[in-house]
Amino acid sequence: MGAVPNSTEQRPSSLAFDDPDLPVPSFAVRTLVTIAERRKGVDAARCRLALLHLESALLIHRSLRRALTGHKLSDLQFAVLVILFSTEPEPLSASVLAEHAGVTRSAMTDALDKLEAARFLDRLRDEIDRRIIHVRITPAGQEAIDRAVNDYLRAAEEAVRELQPSMQRALLAAYVELLRSLTTRAEPSAGTAPL
Repeated sequence: MGAVPNSTEQRPSSLAFDDPDLPVPSFAVRTLVTIAERRKGVDAARCRLALLHLESALLIHRSLRRALTGHKLSDLQFAVLVILFSTEPEPLSASVLAEHAGVTRSAMTDALDKLEAARFLDRLRDEIDRRIIHVRITPAGQEAIDRAVNDYLRAAEEAVRELQPSMQRALLAAYVELLRSLTTRAEPSAGTAPL
């Protein structure tokens, strides 16, 4: 009777790249998985899972980006309009928008400049503290984001259309656990500023 492999030993994979029914991952992913299979102390199956997840995420992101190109919005501009749309009629400061979008203030300023030029938002100085600039979505911005959100959500739906409902539920449960695990590990320690 053979020994049961532990997580650091090479074990057979449930997904072979030579399976004709599977789409072929990128050369980089195939190469990295091959290297993982040859390295001692590396769990090749877990590497394969993470790398295939990344490849899937990149393909989904590409599809979602295509949904935004007709609206001439970058990912960040889309995020800003979604955030402002969700808080309307309350304006937000640029620093709060940057925090919600997970970007630097300079990146936010660039995005706000472009959205303001497109007349999708207005920036107004605070009447009490002139250093604070409030950002509010305009009616044109509301119309633009409403159309963009519809296309974006259709693209998101289309990305997983081929998955049966039971597989969707299982994948969702797995993603919830993965996000919980990654979020717990990624939380900054005391004194460390978040990105």
